Amino acid sequence: MKKHYLLSSIIIFSIIFTLFISCTQSETQELIDLTIDFNSKAKTVNSRDITPSDDELTVFEFIVDGTGPSGKTFHLETSDETAQLSNLVKGKWDISVTGYNINNEAIVSGSGTYYLFNALSEVNITLNYIVGNGNIDIDLYWNENQVDPSKVGIVTTYYQLDNNTFSEYIIQDTITYETGHANVTTPLPAGNYILASKLFNGPTELSGLAEEVRVLANHSTTGSNTYIIGDTTLDYGISFTCNTHLPIKGVITAIPESIVENQEMTLTFTPTSIPDGYTSEDLRYSWYFEGSLIEGETTNTLTILPVKGEHRYDLFAYINGVSGTLGSTKIIISCNES
Repeated sequence: MKKHYLLSSIIIFSIIFTLFISCTQSETQELIDLTIDFNSKAKTVNSRDITPSDDELTVFEFIVDGTGPSGKTFHLETSDETAQLSNLVKGKWDISVTGYNINNEAIVSGSGTYYLFNALSEVNITLNYIVGNGNIDIDLYWNENQVDPSKVGIVTTYYQLDNNTFSEYIIQDTITYETGHANVTTPLPAGNYILASKLFNGPTELSGLAEEVRVLANHSTTGSNTYIIGDTTLDYGISFTCNTHLPIKGVITAIPESIVENQEMTLTFTPTSIPDGYTSEDLRYSWYFEGSLIEGETTNTLTILPVKGEHRYDLFAYINGVSGTLGSTKIIISCNES
């Protein structure tokens, strides 16, 4: 009966040696029968982790090799629960075991030296991931409307499991960015890792995630995950600046007060209301004579030569860039015959 073995971090491969003393014994060597029992239990993997597929983590065949006294050897290929090897010479045996997945990739191995003398002997060989190099190819996603694409950044840290201890593994990622998405490709030695990843917007950390990552020799581990940007612990202050003000008001006075034809007169505008936060130095001016702009006159004073008749002068005062500040006033100059 064929049995699948789904790998966890470490597989304990139990080899039970049942030793039978042969009825016929040679003068120099005793022969034994060897029973190998594959009694590992299948273990499931709960996802959210970034691992190879179940088939890629499952041992579909064990290859067992042994070398014993006087150069005696045995070779076994099996996926059955038990296998029988007969007439093995008693003594020291070097035994190695390699487990292969459905793609014929060697994913675990273990070995040891054992002395086969007792009527019943049990030895345990620990199968660890094959030493070698693989890589991970991970896609990371986020809400594109929550991250400025010109300032997005990802920082990854890998912690490798070795003898129940996690230590940081320094490695250089290759990261390519798109809108709302990044691809992270990293070469890593085969083994178990915790990947800690942080998403930044400039210097501001927006989100993070941590995942189990498994790397097999000569294999690319693929997966994806999404950053959750949902922190509501900060209070955001939004201020409003109203750039609309009431029109500027003021009066125009004339000096001298007595109007004489062809004698210079100075008109002066004096503001009576200026928007809060501004001063008279912020004001800009335009003068008009009977509807025509007087070129070059941009201050609050205007010098004229009165002529006979009644004439209108208009003054407009405003502040650049401030909506609503445009205001005006007028003066009528009446110059009669002397």
